[in-house]
Amino acid sequence: MQISQHVRVRGARWRVVDVRAYDECQLVTLAGIAPPDVGVERRFLVPFDTVDLVDHRPRPRVVRPARWRRICRGLLASNRPPGTLQAALHSRIDLLAHQLEPALAIVRGMGSRALLADEVGLGKTIQAGLVCAELIARSAIERVLVLTPAGLRQQWTNELAERFSIAATSVDASELRRLAAALPVGQNPWSTQPIAIASIDYIKRPEVLPAAAACAWDLVIVDEAHGVGRDSERQAAVSAVASRAAYVLLLTATPHSGDRRAFMSLCGLGSLDADPLLIFRRSRSDVRFCGTRRVHTLFVRPSADEVRMHEGLAAYAAAVRAESGEMREGLLLGLSVLHKRALSSAWSLAQSIDRRLEALAERADVPSETQMSLPLDPDGELVAEDQAPPWPSELRLADPDRERRLLSELAGRARAAAARETKVAVLGRLLRRATQSAVVFTEYRDTLLRISNAIDLPFVVLHGGLTASERARSLAAFSSAPRMVLLATDAAGEGLNLQRHCRLVINLELPWNPMRLEQRIGRVDRIGQHRTVHAFHLVALGTGEPQILLRLKARIAAAQSDIGAPDPVGLDEERALARLIVCGERDDDQG
Repeated sequence: MQISQHVRVRGARWRVVDVRAYDECQLVTLAGIAPPDVGVERRFLVPFDTVDLVDHRPRPRVVRPARWRRICRGLLASNRPPGTLQAALHSRIDLLAHQLEPALAIVRGMGSRALLADEVGLGKTIQAGLVCAELIARSAIERVLVLTPAGLRQQWTNELAERFSIAATSVDASELRRLAAALPVGQNPWSTQPIAIASIDYIKRPEVLPAAAACAWDLVIVDEAHGVGRDSERQAAVSAVASRAAYVLLLTATPHSGDRRAFMSLCGLGSLDADPLLIFRRSRSDVRFCGTRRVHTLFVRPSADEVRMHEGLAAYAAAVRAESGEMREGLLLGLSVLHKRALSSAWSLAQSIDRRLEALAERADVPSETQMSLPLDPDGELVAEDQAPPWPSELRLADPDRERRLLSELAGRARAAAARETKVAVLGRLLRRATQSAVVFTEYRDTLLRISNAIDLPFVVLHGGLTASERARSLAAFSSAPRMVLLATDAAGEGLNLQRHCRLVINLELPWNPMRLEQRIGRVDRIGQHRTVHAFHLVALGTGEPQILLRLKARIAAAQSDIGAPDPVGLDEERALARLIVCGERDDDQG
């Protein structure tokens, strides 16, 4: 049997695509050439299936010119020299030059590991899918594992199926139980799934990782890979499965957050010997994708109650700083958490203060936030990053009674300010005037729920406490309505493709990381957006937010001019903003 020969199997006619010989059998891949199997590929095991050669003696035929040209084009397209792409021709994608480069580099043998670090919205998922399709077309790989945040599993499944005709299975606890029930005792259910998509937080579980890592994956794709470098459990889990893979793809728009050790750890995932890491980092200007974006800053004047709340927070911070004597990093970042909560919403700050007061009344510390237990989240679908943070351990006064008095007064002021928050009022007016769909971003779930009770327009919510099916219903409702508001937290909004349904993004508060700000706007400002994108930043006057805005502008400009700067957007910037807001100190050279 030879490639391109015509054969008959099970009463149907096929063309031989690939033959793999083993000791006792042959694995034959066939393509259908007669209805109803035209364009369908199947695999058969010989001699368990009988394959009969068909006497195929082509004879010259006279055809019309249009058919002749069509057949010639097909022959030219199918006759591809080594190092060119095969799957791209049949993929349902726009053939953009920058999206073909990673696949070309890998099929030409330039490397087996790649970091796809393009700016937000330039199609990293498509690039990874194309690499996967090309390697499958060459029979270079058979088993693929995609590791992604829980909320993006279905999106990956759809993209692979719709664009590349790759059938993938979303694997979670229920799916593994279903598979295991149909398998002999002792057989690993992971081994039955050639293309698997799983949550990173599910894979890292100690009861899940050994079985997943025991399988020899040919290609491992890690989406939103920046979350792997700075988390030891995630990093260990991904390393366990990637270390045995022939190919590794890492996808992130923010590869370097200022933590050099985390960046080097990310770049080392799946590294074997001296295997080079191929890095693809393209901007919108590089690929000539320069959609129009207009950024609007709305300065909001706080109410008297909000001013009193910020004054009360400053008084508490001053008391803690005075008693501490020195501004230790833990204390600085702890105070910055309270300021972040206050700038997000008075309601969020009130929630944090109330929990602290309850702990003081019980003479006990507030327990640390922990990952949701297995019975409550068996499939690893929930995200905790947008929940209220635990009370920082260093934020305390030696005299509990004095701390209770200061916090009680601050809580009262926060609740009074929450009764009518000026930003929420401005948000409502802006949404009513826009008369179109919009995405509203905030950092905390507390704030999101507060907004949902305050606006009088149709809306859906997207936060880390939703299951995959609840997320899907929210996104479907948002996509199907002509004028709908999507209230989302950063944790839940990661990886969303909303460019075909929306062009308006509103930031209720400024994130302290410039790249997170870009991630928010990038949900709608990405390939496929054909309208002008509008981004609104609501900035509270008389607070630290105007200074945050100036600093973010300076840091974004620096990052654009020098992407190789040691700390364009990362942890050092968070500390600098914390010192700026808490202590009022600033570096003049940083803007």
